[in-house]
Amino acid sequence: MDERSAPRWLGLTGAAVAALVLLPLAVNDDDNGPAGFDGYVQSGTCASPTDELVVDLETEDGAPDVEPYVAVGDDGDPVTLGYYGAPELPGLSVAVIHTDQRFSMVMTNADSDEIVACGDLLEPEDERFDESGVAVVQLLPVGSSDVEGLATLERTSLQRELDITPTRARIILSTDTVSAPDEAAAGYEGHIQSGRCDAPLDDLRVDLESEDDDADVTPFEAVSPDSADPVTVAYYGAPGAPGFGLGAAYTDEDFSMVLEHAGSGEPVACGDILEPESDEFSEAGLALVQLLPTGDAGVQGFAVLDRVVMQRELDVTPTLVRVLLFAPPAIDA
Repeated sequence: MDERSAPRWLGLTGAAVAALVLLPLAVNDDDNGPAGFDGYVQSGTCASPTDELVVDLETEDGAPDVEPYVAVGDDGDPVTLGYYGAPELPGLSVAVIHTDQRFSMVMTNADSDEIVACGDLLEPEDERFDESGVAVVQLLPVGSSDVEGLATLERTSLQRELDITPTRARIILSTDTVSAPDEAAAGYEGHIQSGRCDAPLDDLRVDLESEDDDADVTPFEAVSPDSADPVTVAYYGAPGAPGFGLGAAYTDEDFSMVLEHAGSGEPVACGDILEPESDEFSEAGLALVQLLPTGDAGVQGFAVLDRVVMQRELDVTPTLVRVLLFAPPAIDA
């Protein structure tokens, strides 16, 4: 990190970053796709950046911050679901979004260093996100780029040697046209079912469960710097999947995840749960699910199935399902 990256704002500290780029489900034979993406957080907004602070994402092996995530398809062939990585972001605390300073996140093409997407870091409107230490960033295309996506900033456990609670970021980008609902929805409910999206079975159904009475996935509203009205950045939720162990995805059985409109029960998205090709992800207890629109009111996004710390009273290691769905642009470019 050079002098421009030196921490200058109160509340900046070490951070781990998990990054993801979502692509349409396709056989992994495209050599023309991007090799990966790099990123950084800067002071100022996307429209008016400043050079007071730039903090680069960092990887241990010098590879791009975000690399291809490949899964095993139904026919046994590899399919690229997106790009995933876990670089570090030294110097960012989620608390900075609650200050008078403005920050934004920038993604660049790892081959050309061209800026492809940017998103302002906005303060959540709902206090429950403040309390849980979660914020969502909407990443919009820059210039002629067709890359857009979402990122979450999540407060993680305090490490003894740090004075400020560190932050984890998860980033999702799409290089194709993103489907976002024209009309706002109150939320979505989800479940995991046996069978694939195109051939569901009734052998198993596991309803996702959130800690409160809200829908599993709800609008994430943020404070707009341009108006007094809140803006919807995305639809976000982190419910559990009680009784469903992530190891089931590594068997010969097929499973898929379904999202439904919380009011009408109409299906709006579905994604097959596929085994990652790399042992790195299976050993870490992580699987990516690509959620594609279904029906007239379909939505698009992704879910990350994540094995969480084993609780002594449970026989099956619990699974957390982090869901992010796209919304229309919240801030005009």
